[in-house]
Amino acid sequence: MLYDDFKPIVDLVFNNWTALQLAVEHGMGAPGGEKTAQLMSVYVARYCVENVVDRDDLTELLEDLMDEEFETVCHDNSPKEVSSLLVFFLGLLKEGRHDELRSHIEAMPKCQKWLSEPIHESVPPQCHGNPDDDTTSSDDDDDNDEEEQQIQPNTEVATTSNQADGVEPMDEDDLEPGWTVVRTRRRK
Repeated sequence: MLYDDFKPIVDLVFNNWTALQLAVEHGMGAPGGEKTAQLMSVYVARYCVENVVDRDDLTELLEDLMDEEFETVCHDNSPKEVSSLLVFFLGLLKEGRHDELRSHIEAMPKCQKWLSEPIHESVPPQCHGNPDDDTTSSDDDDDNDEEEQQIQPNTEVATTSNQADGVEPMDEDDLEPGWTVVRTRRRK
């Protein structure tokens, strides 16, 4: 079956995708990022096999998945590169050019397989959104307000643009251990 041959290729490409690896390692998005990445791999493999895909559609899908599942926007053009590779490899696989496919895969940079062997029987995400996302819920808004008030002070980020707004930047000595002040550079 085409899916069984293509799925390991998607895993290999995802293992080489630095943006995805960093999003998982740094806990972007919901907890359980590695499992989300595994399910994303299943979803992308099925999407490619079951549809007629082109690079632009697949790029958009990858960008949406990274944004919605990992709260990550890739400004490095990597979703386009990943989609180009996947479409190319799928084309070789469909045409039965296995020797050429194998040589291209062997020419890829060797990487640590940080994305463990995914569960093939798992149900991939049915849509890009997270059904457990509280932003679409209209339950007790008062409870959510209390949670937000508790979270907000810990997530403040001081930037140099705050100085222009009359807001004083946070003093690095006032931060709890483990927090970093992030400053942006002014563009001239």
